[in-house]
Amino acid sequence: MNFLTIAGVGPGDPSLLTLAAVDAIRESTVVSYPVSTRGGKSLAQKIASKWITKDKKTIPLHFPMVDDQSSLKSAWRFAGNELMRMVEQGERVVFLAQGDISLFSTGSYLLKVFEKYHPDCLIKLIPGVTSFSAAAAKIKLPLTYQEEQLLVVPVPDSKNELKIILTDAALMKRIVVLLKLGKKWEWVKPLLEELDLIESSIFAEKIGFSDQQIVRASEMDSGTRPYFSLLLIRQSWPLTMP
Repeated sequence: MNFLTIAGVGPGDPSLLTLAAVDAIRESTVVSYPVSTRGGKSLAQKIASKWITKDKKTIPLHFPMVDDQSSLKSAWRFAGNELMRMVEQGERVVFLAQGDISLFSTGSYLLKVFEKYHPDCLIKLIPGVTSFSAAAAKIKLPLTYQEEQLLVVPVPDSKNELKIILTDAALMKRIVVLLKLGKKWEWVKPLLEELDLIESSIFAEKIGFSDQQIVRASEMDSGTRPYFSLLLIRQSWPLTMP
């Protein structure tokens, strides 16, 4: 039976790979992973490099970070066809995705491509640790207690949209995780200061890598930050606590 494994490899620290992901890599004959630029390096490949031995074939697949829908669909379809070609040749194929395969992941697009164009191929999905859960554990910050809500969302495009999100979160006792901070930090930090949230916000970037940073948002300078940066914002605590 045709078979493809899509595995999450976590945010950066190789020790956070699940046993299932490590086993999938070890048992594979072909390891594939996404690159954002042709000929560029893959974070997913870097994270899992310890287990990608020289006897394995490697296939970097280009997933461009663009808004053009035609280019995106073309890349997804090409990637799906390349992986299916390997599967049909009898290879044991695993595709690696940074973080978790179901959260803003290239693995999610591949899954849909296979469901549409290669429905007879069996897909196995292996979840991975998310960057925000890893960051929260690192600084010992529980994300939710009791009946609290958790909102995980990319930073919106406008200051007003984010202001609404944070105002609603305060009313609902909702903890907010803001992903894909990047260059938007230039205007997000002043907004946090305006809303008096700068001291209750945690800034994190490059989680799990040697140059990771996890600090209070007030300690991080303004300016553009890496794409893989995030904020954890807790505006209140439950009334009943130890």
